[in-house]
Amino acid sequence: MRIRSNKILDRNLIKYLIFFCVVAFCITSISGILAKYEEIKFVEVPVKNLLSGILILYFAKFIYILTAIFLVRYLFLKEIIKGWSRLWLHLIAGVGLTFYSILAQIVLFNWLFNFEEPLTLENIYRNALDGADFNFFLYFSMTSIVYVYYFFKKQKDAQLKESNLKTQLLNAKVNSLHYQLQPHFLFNTLNDISSLIDLSKEKSQNAIADLSDLLRETLSLKDVLFIPLSKEIAILKKYLDIEKMRFDEKLNFTIDIDEKAISQNVPPLLLQPIVENSIKHGFSYKCDYLKIEIRVISLPKDLEIRITNNGELLDKDNVVWGTGINNVINRLDTLYNGDFEFELKNLPDESGVLTRIRFSLISSPNTKTV
Repeated sequence: MRIRSNKILDRNLIKYLIFFCVVAFCITSISGILAKYEEIKFVEVPVKNLLSGILILYFAKFIYILTAIFLVRYLFLKEIIKGWSRLWLHLIAGVGLTFYSILAQIVLFNWLFNFEEPLTLENIYRNALDGADFNFFLYFSMTSIVYVYYFFKKQKDAQLKESNLKTQLLNAKVNSLHYQLQPHFLFNTLNDISSLIDLSKEKSQNAIADLSDLLRETLSLKDVLFIPLSKEIAILKKYLDIEKMRFDEKLNFTIDIDEKAISQNVPPLLLQPIVENSIKHGFSYKCDYLKIEIRVISLPKDLEIRITNNGELLDKDNVVWGTGINNVINRLDTLYNGDFEFELKNLPDESGVLTRIRFSLISSPNTKTV
């Protein structure tokens, strides 16, 4: 099994360990200076030399601790050791730090300050007993920093992985709905064009050309969750141009958009299914002239879309939503996690039908846009 270096060494972790060692060095230096001026220890050693000796000693300790900690971690990640073996190795290394420190101190101070302290096992052992608690604390404090750091890093990585999985699931769900809508839209539009063939060959040819342009636009929306409202309106106009050829003067539409809203992002093919539904159910024996009004209102935190038509009223006891409307609702529910409003009802004066959609302007930074 290959272990990547960034799993063993981490620059941020090294910075934390260095910072801890600097704090410990400062505490030891202050203690040493106080001991000197209280004539308890280091009486004949100049302060400059004392600080230099402590600095070199701490550097030696830092190298020892760092080597021991990451050696144990490397062996664990390589699966050479398992479970409690790490603790035993750290205990041995913690005890070994005391003897290593005393040995390094005697050698360094004898060399730097001309001390004549004997370099014997008995002397090392006697001095080790005096400083074992501090060195043991120093080693396990740094070891704790390492394991706490990797624990929280693992938690953060797990949360990031979970977030990525949720985003992938969201993309897959929306794409599935998007792909479901495209053939539905295509079949309905082809049916509309087929009705033109007997009426006008020229109009049907123009409608096919417009449909071709429209399909290019919709196919470019693959794997896209949001598009600018300006692009959504452009797609809608292409669709309305096709319907206008079919119904001629019997169909009219107006589009009114707040300037602040034109650059906002919306789910693709949000308006077309609603307008298509208005045309399909708006025309009737009682209503052979249909006017559709599309208005987009930019609110402080939300975007509201209002689509009204003067066509056939809804049967309040039997409101049927087709594939297109259900698809729109399902995509809104997925993208906004249920935080949206969708309303389809007769106008209060029963002069037509209103479809109202309201959702937040704030979209996830992970969502794809074009």
